[in-house]
Amino acid sequence: MNIVIVGAGGIGAYYGMILHEVGCNITFVARGKNLEYLKNNTMKMTHPNYTIEDKINTISLEELITSDAENYDAIIIATKAMSTEFISKSLSLWTKNCKKIPYYISLQNGVENEDIMLEHYSKDYVIGGLTRLIVSHTISLGHVHCSGEVQTLIGALNHTKENSKFLNKFKNILDKTQTSTFICEDIKLELWNKLIINNGVNAICALMQEESGPLLKNEKTSKLIYGLMSEAALASNAVGVNLTQNDADKMYELMKTFQSVKPSMWVDTQNNRDLELEEICGVVIKNCEKLGHDAPYTRTISTVLEFLYERKRKTI
Repeated sequence: MNIVIVGAGGIGAYYGMILHEVGCNITFVARGKNLEYLKNNTMKMTHPNYTIEDKINTISLEELITSDAENYDAIIIATKAMSTEFISKSLSLWTKNCKKIPYYISLQNGVENEDIMLEHYSKDYVIGGLTRLIVSHTISLGHVHCSGEVQTLIGALNHTKENSKFLNKFKNILDKTQTSTFICEDIKLELWNKLIINNGVNAICALMQEESGPLLKNEKTSKLIYGLMSEAALASNAVGVNLTQNDADKMYELMKTFQSVKPSMWVDTQNNRDLELEEICGVVIKNCEKLGHDAPYTRTISTVLEFLYERKRKTI
Protein backbone atom coordinates (compact mmCIF):
# COMPACT_ATOMS: atom_id res chain seq x y z
CA MET A 1 0.00 0.00 0.00
CA ASN A 2 1.28 3.47 -0.92
CA ILE A 3 0.71 5.81 2.01
CA VAL A 4 1.39 9.49 2.58
CA ILE A 5 1.76 10.59 6.20
CA VAL A 6 1.26 14.31 6.70
CA GLY A 7 3.13 15.19 9.87
CA ALA A 8 6.32 13.37 10.88
CA GLY A 9 6.05 14.07 14.60
CA GLY A 10 5.45 11.58 17.39
CA ILE A 11 2.36 9.82 16.02
CA GLY A 12 3.05 10.27 12.31
CA ALA A 13 6.62 9.00 12.57
CA TYR A 14 5.56 6.02 14.68
CA TYR A 15 2.94 4.84 12.19
CA GLY A 16 5.17 5.60 9.23
CA MET A 17 7.95 3.44 10.58
CA ILE A 18 5.84 0.44 11.62
CA LEU A 19 4.01 0.50 8.26
CA HIS A 20 7.33 0.83 6.42
CA GLU A 21 8.67 -2.20 8.27
CA VAL A 22 5.80 -4.41 7.05
CA GLY A 23 6.25 -3.40 3.42
CA CYS A 24 4.22 -0.25 2.81
CA ASN A 25 5.66 2.45 0.58
CA ILE A 26 5.73 5.46 2.92
CA THR A 27 6.13 9.13 2.09
CA PHE A 28 6.42 11.64 4.92
CA VAL A 29 5.21 15.19 4.47
CA ALA A 30 7.12 17.47 6.82
CA ARG A 31 8.18 21.09 7.12
CA GLY A 32 10.96 23.28 8.47
CA LYS A 33 14.00 21.72 10.11
CA ASN A 34 12.28 18.33 10.25
CA LEU A 35 11.82 18.34 6.47
CA GLU A 36 15.40 19.43 5.85
CA TYR A 37 16.78 16.76 8.18
CA LEU A 38 14.68 13.85 6.92
CA LYS A 39 15.45 14.60 3.28
CA ASN A 40 19.06 13.70 4.00
CA ASN A 41 18.98 11.41 7.03
CA THR A 42 17.23 8.37 8.48
CA MET A 43 14.20 8.37 10.73
CA LYS A 44 14.67 6.44 13.96
CA MET A 45 11.73 5.18 16.00
CA THR A 46 12.53 3.58 19.35
CA HIS A 47 10.20 1.60 21.58
CA PRO A 48 11.08 -0.42 24.70
CA ASN A 49 10.41 -3.58 22.69
CA TYR A 50 11.78 -2.67 19.25
CA THR A 51 13.64 -0.11 17.17
CA ILE A 52 13.08 0.76 13.51
CA GLU A 53 15.45 3.02 11.59
CA ASP A 54 15.60 3.70 7.86
CA LYS A 55 15.66 6.43 5.24
CA ILE A 56 12.10 7.39 4.32
CA ASN A 57 11.12 9.53 1.33
CA THR A 58 10.22 12.93 2.79
CA ILE A 59 8.77 15.90 0.91
CA SER A 60 6.99 19.18 1.58
CA LEU A 61 3.23 19.66 1.21
CA GLU A 62 3.97 21.83 -1.83
CA GLU A 63 5.96 19.00 -3.41
CA LEU A 64 3.21 16.51 -2.64
CA ILE A 65 0.48 18.46 -4.42
CA THR A 66 2.58 18.65 -7.58
CA SER A 67 2.79 14.83 -7.74
CA ASP A 68 0.17 12.42 -9.10
CA ALA A 69 -2.44 11.82 -6.39
CA GLU A 70 -3.52 8.57 -8.05
CA ASN A 71 -0.21 7.01 -7.01
CA TYR A 72 -1.39 6.87 -3.40
CA ASP A 73 -3.89 4.62 -1.64
CA ALA A 74 -4.19 6.53 1.62
CA ILE A 75 -3.23 9.82 3.24
CA ILE A 76 -2.83 9.78 7.01
CA ILE A 77 -3.10 13.20 8.64
CA ALA A 78 -1.12 13.21 11.88
CA THR A 79 -0.59 16.93 12.46
CA LYS A 80 -1.87 19.18 15.21
CA ALA A 81 -5.61 19.64 14.87
CA MET A 82 -5.28 23.37 14.16
CA SER A 83 -3.69 22.48 10.79
CA THR A 84 -6.56 20.29 9.56
CA GLU A 85 -8.43 23.04 7.69
CA PHE A 86 -5.40 24.21 5.71
CA ILE A 87 -4.22 20.69 4.91
CA SER A 88 -7.69 19.48 3.92
CA LYS A 89 -8.23 22.42 1.59
CA SER A 90 -4.85 21.90 -0.06
CA LEU A 91 -5.32 18.17 -0.53
CA SER A 92 -8.90 18.47 -1.78
CA LEU A 93 -7.75 20.62 -4.69
CA TRP A 94 -4.96 18.11 -5.38
CA THR A 95 -7.30 15.11 -5.59
CA LYS A 96 -10.36 16.88 -7.02
CA ASN A 97 -10.17 15.38 -10.51
CA CYS A 98 -8.75 11.97 -9.58
CA LYS A 99 -10.42 8.85 -10.93
CA LYS A 100 -8.80 6.90 -8.11
CA ILE A 101 -9.31 8.86 -4.88
CA PRO A 102 -7.08 8.06 -1.89
CA TYR A 103 -8.63 7.52 1.51
CA TYR A 104 -8.08 10.24 4.10
CA ILE A 105 -7.38 9.00 7.63
CA SER A 106 -7.19 11.31 10.64
CA LEU A 107 -4.98 10.19 13.53
CA GLN A 108 -5.20 13.44 15.48
CA ASN A 109 -6.36 14.84 18.79
CA GLY A 110 -9.85 16.28 18.97
CA VAL A 111 -13.31 15.41 17.68
CA GLU A 112 -13.79 17.95 14.89
CA ASN A 113 -11.07 16.95 12.39
CA GLU A 114 -13.36 14.57 10.55
CA ASP A 115 -16.10 17.22 10.31
CA ILE A 116 -13.60 19.60 8.71
CA MET A 117 -12.41 16.88 6.33
CA LEU A 118 -16.01 16.16 5.29
CA GLU A 119 -16.28 19.75 4.07
CA HIS A 120 -13.46 19.13 1.57
CA TYR A 121 -13.50 15.43 0.63
CA SER A 122 -16.10 12.95 -0.51
CA LYS A 123 -17.74 11.52 2.60
CA ASP A 124 -17.10 7.96 1.37
CA TYR A 125 -13.34 8.51 1.60
CA VAL A 126 -13.03 10.05 5.07
CA ILE A 127 -11.83 7.67 7.78
CA GLY A 128 -11.86 8.70 11.42
CA GLY A 129 -9.17 7.30 13.64
CA LEU A 130 -7.46 7.54 16.97
CA THR A 131 -4.62 6.00 18.89
CA ARG A 132 -4.66 4.97 22.52
CA LEU A 133 -2.33 3.36 25.05
CA ILE A 134 0.58 5.06 23.33
CA VAL A 135 2.95 7.79 24.41
CA SER A 136 5.06 9.12 21.54
CA HIS A 137 7.31 12.18 21.49
CA THR A 138 10.04 13.59 19.29
CA ILE A 139 13.33 13.32 21.17
CA SER A 140 15.43 15.08 18.55
CA LEU A 141 15.43 15.62 14.79
CA GLY A 142 14.88 12.23 13.21
CA HIS A 143 14.30 10.40 16.50
CA VAL A 144 10.88 9.57 17.96
CA HIS A 145 10.51 7.53 21.15
CA CYS A 146 7.30 5.65 21.88
CA SER A 147 5.97 3.44 24.65
CA GLY A 148 2.79 1.53 25.37
CA GLU A 149 1.06 -1.42 23.76
CA VAL A 150 -0.50 0.85 21.08
CA GLN A 151 -4.06 0.43 19.90
CA THR A 152 -5.51 1.95 16.73
CA LEU A 153 -9.23 2.54 16.22
CA ILE A 154 -10.50 3.35 12.73
CA GLY A 155 -13.93 3.73 11.20
CA ALA A 156 -15.67 5.22 8.18
CA LEU A 157 -17.85 8.29 8.59
CA ASN A 158 -20.16 6.99 5.88
CA HIS A 159 -20.16 3.21 5.57
CA THR A 160 -19.88 1.71 2.07
CA LYS A 161 -18.80 -1.66 0.72
CA GLU A 162 -15.71 -0.08 -0.80
CA ASN A 163 -14.45 1.70 2.28
CA SER A 164 -15.23 -1.41 4.31
CA LYS A 165 -12.87 -3.34 2.02
CA PHE A 166 -10.23 -0.67 2.48
CA LEU A 167 -10.59 -0.68 6.27
CA ASN A 168 -10.17 -4.44 6.41
CA LYS A 169 -7.13 -4.27 4.12
CA PHE A 170 -5.59 -1.52 6.24
CA LYS A 171 -6.32 -3.45 9.44
CA ASN A 172 -4.70 -6.57 7.99
CA ILE A 173 -1.55 -4.56 7.31
CA LEU A 174 -1.47 -3.07 10.82
CA ASP A 175 -2.07 -6.53 12.26
CA LYS A 176 1.38 -7.48 10.97
CA THR A 177 2.91 -4.87 13.29
CA GLN A 178 3.29 -5.09 17.05
CA THR A 179 0.02 -3.20 17.63
CA SER A 180 -3.70 -3.93 17.89
CA THR A 181 -6.26 -2.47 15.49
CA PHE A 182 -10.04 -2.26 15.77
CA ILE A 183 -12.60 -1.27 13.13
CA CYS A 184 -15.37 0.75 14.78
CA GLU A 185 -18.97 1.02 13.67
CA ASP A 186 -19.29 4.39 15.43
CA ILE A 187 -15.90 6.13 15.33
CA LYS A 188 -17.38 9.44 16.54
CA LEU A 189 -18.29 7.76 19.82
CA GLU A 190 -14.72 6.55 20.26
CA LEU A 191 -13.31 9.96 19.40
CA TRP A 192 -15.41 11.53 22.16
CA ASN A 193 -14.34 8.82 24.61
CA LYS A 194 -10.73 9.79 23.88
CA LEU A 195 -11.62 13.46 24.29
CA ILE A 196 -12.79 12.66 27.82
CA ILE A 197 -9.25 11.46 28.57
CA ASN A 198 -7.56 14.29 26.66
CA ASN A 199 -9.63 16.95 28.38
CA GLY A 200 -9.02 15.25 31.69
CA VAL A 201 -5.23 15.21 31.71
CA ASN A 202 -3.70 17.15 28.82
CA ALA A 203 -4.10 20.77 29.93
CA ILE A 204 -3.80 20.15 33.65
CA CYS A 205 -0.54 18.22 33.25
CA ALA A 206 0.85 21.07 31.14
CA LEU A 207 -0.27 23.60 33.73
CA MET A 208 1.11 21.67 36.70
CA GLN A 209 4.21 20.43 34.80
CA GLU A 210 3.48 16.96 36.11
CA GLU A 211 2.67 13.55 34.66
CA SER A 212 -0.82 12.12 34.89
CA GLY A 213 0.03 9.44 37.48
CA PRO A 214 0.89 11.71 40.43
CA LEU A 215 -2.07 14.00 39.69
CA LEU A 216 -4.48 11.06 39.63
CA LYS A 217 -3.08 9.76 42.92
CA ASN A 218 -3.37 13.11 44.67
CA GLU A 219 -6.73 13.51 46.42
CA LYS A 220 -7.26 17.15 45.39
CA THR A 221 -5.92 17.13 41.81
CA SER A 222 -7.71 13.86 41.04
CA LYS A 223 -11.01 15.63 41.73
CA LEU A 224 -10.06 18.28 39.18
CA ILE A 225 -9.34 15.58 36.59
CA TYR A 226 -12.65 13.91 37.35
CA GLY A 227 -14.44 17.22 36.84
CA LEU A 228 -12.65 17.82 33.54
CA MET A 229 -13.63 14.37 32.29
CA SER A 230 -17.24 14.79 33.41
CA GLU A 231 -17.56 18.05 31.45
CA ALA A 232 -16.28 16.38 28.27
CA ALA A 233 -18.89 13.64 28.58
CA LEU A 234 -21.61 16.25 29.07
CA ALA A 235 -20.42 18.23 26.03
CA SER A 236 -20.85 15.20 23.76
CA ASN A 237 -24.61 15.47 24.15
CA ALA A 238 -24.60 18.71 22.15
CA VAL A 239 -23.57 16.80 19.01
CA GLY A 240 -25.70 13.71 19.52
CA VAL A 241 -22.99 11.38 20.81
CA ASN A 242 -24.72 11.33 24.20
CA LEU A 243 -22.08 10.04 26.57
CA THR A 244 -23.08 9.83 30.21
CA GLN A 245 -21.45 10.31 33.57
CA ASN A 246 -21.00 6.56 33.63
CA ASP A 247 -18.86 6.84 30.49
CA ALA A 248 -16.74 9.50 32.18
CA ASP A 249 -16.36 7.25 35.22
CA LYS A 250 -15.10 4.42 33.01
CA MET A 251 -12.49 6.64 31.36
CA TYR A 252 -11.42 7.96 34.76
CA GLU A 253 -10.91 4.43 36.09
CA LEU A 254 -9.03 3.50 32.91
CA MET A 255 -6.61 6.38 33.37
CA LYS A 256 -5.95 5.33 36.97
CA THR A 257 -4.78 1.92 35.73
CA PHE A 258 -2.84 3.21 32.70
CA GLN A 259 0.85 4.08 32.90
CA SER A 260 1.66 7.61 33.98
CA VAL A 261 1.97 9.77 30.87
CA LYS A 262 3.46 13.09 29.87
CA PRO A 263 0.73 14.51 27.61
CA SER A 264 1.40 16.37 24.39
CA MET A 265 0.49 19.83 25.72
CA TRP A 266 3.18 19.65 28.35
CA VAL A 267 5.73 18.64 25.70
CA ASP A 268 4.48 21.49 23.49
CA THR A 269 5.02 24.04 26.27
CA GLN A 270 8.59 22.83 26.64
CA ASN A 271 9.21 23.25 22.91
CA ASN A 272 7.44 26.59 22.48
CA ARG A 273 4.79 25.11 20.19
CA ASP A 274 1.16 26.13 19.78
CA LEU A 275 -1.22 24.27 22.07
CA GLU A 276 -4.36 22.40 20.99
CA LEU A 277 -6.39 24.22 23.63
CA GLU A 278 -9.25 25.21 21.35
CA GLU A 279 -9.38 21.79 19.72
CA ILE A 280 -9.63 19.99 23.08
CA CYS A 281 -10.76 22.29 25.88
CA GLY A 282 -12.48 24.82 23.64
CA VAL A 283 -14.67 22.11 22.10
CA VAL A 284 -15.82 21.04 25.56
CA ILE A 285 -16.59 24.61 26.65
CA LYS A 286 -18.57 25.58 23.54
CA ASN A 287 -20.60 22.38 23.48
CA CYS A 288 -21.45 22.65 27.16
CA GLU A 289 -22.61 26.20 26.43
CA LYS A 290 -24.86 24.90 23.64
CA LEU A 291 -26.58 22.79 26.30
CA GLY A 292 -26.97 25.79 28.58
CA HIS A 293 -24.20 24.75 30.97
CA ASP A 294 -20.83 26.19 31.88
CA ALA A 295 -17.69 24.05 31.99
CA PRO A 296 -15.97 25.59 35.04
CA TYR A 297 -13.21 22.99 35.42
CA THR A 298 -12.25 23.10 31.75
CA ARG A 299 -12.60 26.87 31.48
CA THR A 300 -10.45 27.50 34.55
CA ILE A 301 -7.62 25.08 33.77
CA SER A 302 -7.38 26.03 30.08
CA THR A 303 -7.63 29.78 30.72
CA VAL A 304 -4.89 29.77 33.37
CA LEU A 305 -2.66 27.58 31.20
CA GLU A 306 -3.17 29.80 28.16
CA PHE A 307 -2.50 33.01 30.11
CA LEU A 308 0.68 31.74 31.76
CA TYR A 309 2.00 30.11 28.59
CA GLU A 310 1.42 33.17 26.41
CA ARG A 311 3.13 35.35 29.00
CA LYS A 312 6.09 32.99 29.01
CA ARG A 313 6.31 32.98 25.20
CA LYS A 314 6.47 36.78 25.12
CA THR A 315 9.65 36.69 27.17
CA ILE A 316 11.40 34.12 24.95
